Amino acid sequence: MDKINVTKNKNRRVFFRIYDEVNLFYQKIDEKLLTEPQPVFDNISSTLSSPTGLEKVSQDSALLLPRLEKNLPDIMTPDFHSNESETRNVNISASGMAFDCEDALEEGDYLVIKILLASGMAAIVTYGKVVYCKSIGSQYPYFVGTHFVNMKDEDRELLSAHVAKKRSQQIRVRGLILAAVIAVIAAPDVAFGLLFELVHFLFEHLLEIIHLTFEFIESNLDHLIEHLFHTDLHQTQVIVFYVIASSAVYGLYRLLRVLPSFYRRCKDNLLAACAHQKASWLYYWREQSLVNKLKLAVIGVALITGYIFFGM
Repeated sequence: MDKINVTKNKNRRVFFRIYDEVNLFYQKIDEKLLTEPQPVFDNISSTLSSPTGLEKVSQDSALLLPRLEKNLPDIMTPDFHSNESETRNVNISASGMAFDCEDALEEGDYLVIKILLASGMAAIVTYGKVVYCKSIGSQYPYFVGTHFVNMKDEDRELLSAHVAKKRSQQIRVRGLILAAVIAVIAAPDVAFGLLFELVHFLFEHLLEIIHLTFEFIESNLDHLIEHLFHTDLHQTQVIVFYVIASSAVYGLYRLLRVLPSFYRRCKDNLLAACAHQKASWLYYWREQSLVNKLKLAVIGVALITGYIFFGM
């Protein structure tokens, strides 16, 4: 038994784990079903999984999406948990996954799991064994960790490629964010000065572009009206003024009509993004061990203290 556990731990350390967002569907099954064929799941998994990896799936996503939508109702029985349009946070690798859960599962339970990778429009169907189930106080009452069982080699390769790609993207983004934070803390006056100069530069050139565009339109209207109606300079200027003023009033009217709905849409999107980001941060915090939480807290306090004493 100890040898098996050591082997499992070694295998798990081989695979990188990332925090990602996927559409997840799961169903509790009997252990005896692990050896039985699953023709419907195999059909969808083989249709959407490519042995050439995630890049091939991404290129063919436009062709795979109609087939995915067509096949989804075949397996979305009432016994499957999760909403088809719902995206949830997961901690995933090619060997296992941890996710928020609605049901109080027990250690040793077996699940059939369907994972929709949103970035690559790929579907993976596999079995999972529940390793732990923790009670949490959030949107979902439980937090479940599973170890993949009997996963196909092509699915594991696809998931490994997806994890590697997302991991490299996250490393680049976090590196840029860390560099920006360090720059602001180390030299806040220089950082904010450069930001102010950039905003001033963009605003100044935007006004110049608007002025040149207005002059171009006015000049062309002058020539057009003078050519069509054979007017003198004063008449041409009066006509051009009223044409431009009427166009401006109509544009402002259209803008005022669209602005309320645009504001509501932006507000809803912003609230949804904030709620989603908050859920992602809480998920990341909850996944950390006590030692990692203490490290993050100490680093945060040290950064704030350093900024107060040396940056201000």
